[in-house]
Amino acid sequence: MAEKAFYVDTTRCQGCRGCQVACKQWNGLPGEETKFFAGPELTNPKKLSAQTWNQVVFFPIDRSNPIRPIWTILHKKCFHCNSANCLNVCPEKAIMKKDDWIVIDQDKCIGCGACVNACVYKVPEISEINHVNDAGQKILKRDKSHKCNACTLNVRDIPACVFVCPTDSLLFDYRLKLIKLAHARVKELKADGYPNACIYGLDQFHGLGVITVLKDDPEKYGLPVDTKKLEIDMTKVEATNDVYALLSSFTFGIPMLKKMAYKVSKSLTKNA
Repeated sequence: MAEKAFYVDTTRCQGCRGCQVACKQWNGLPGEETKFFAGPELTNPKKLSAQTWNQVVFFPIDRSNPIRPIWTILHKKCFHCNSANCLNVCPEKAIMKKDDWIVIDQDKCIGCGACVNACVYKVPEISEINHVNDAGQKILKRDKSHKCNACTLNVRDIPACVFVCPTDSLLFDYRLKLIKLAHARVKELKADGYPNACIYGLDQFHGLGVITVLKDDPEKYGLPVDTKKLEIDMTKVEATNDVYALLSSFTFGIPMLKKMAYKVSKSLTKNA
């Protein structure tokens, strides 16, 4: 279980998108062409991508009380699952834990998309471009998988998204301390008229590296609750990877051929 964690209080988020900008700037990520109102309400870009590692997601406004309309906003990035589907399914072991954060080694990644298909939160994506940042780092590699790495690539004490948050809706600290804070905050919200207020991330995938305070049911934010049913079937994964290990030995280490070998392996083991 990660010693440190992110804390997200959705009730304090003003939707300023400072976290999105800070992530782009610190990591040297390129912008991407977007369309206003591409996603629900003010969500832009529409979803996470290889070029956008965190985003502010807006949900339809609750106008049932015209005097007090309620914004529903979620800061979303990789949840850094303790038992991560993406890590478990990767045939090249390119996904690993670094200081308890889920990171991707692009040098090992073959761009097979296994992690993309396995993540129930729709976080990792395959890059369609190469991009070198101002520091000379090849921050994006075409046909490789990318996502939030908790600022472990360009290391800093406080991740960029947290550092710039003006409302303390994002915090970074010891996980147990943040869980205690989350319980106290939920108690306040329930007393303030939000009976469904809850904490997300305590148990999902054996504990997440992002502890999120919600003022309503997780489903309202598109977050699954019973993730036990969504965990990867390791029996199927191991069967596929055994076949892949055999086929990949004939690929001469060429990523494109390895990707084809993985696709064939999935087909042969019916793990589509």
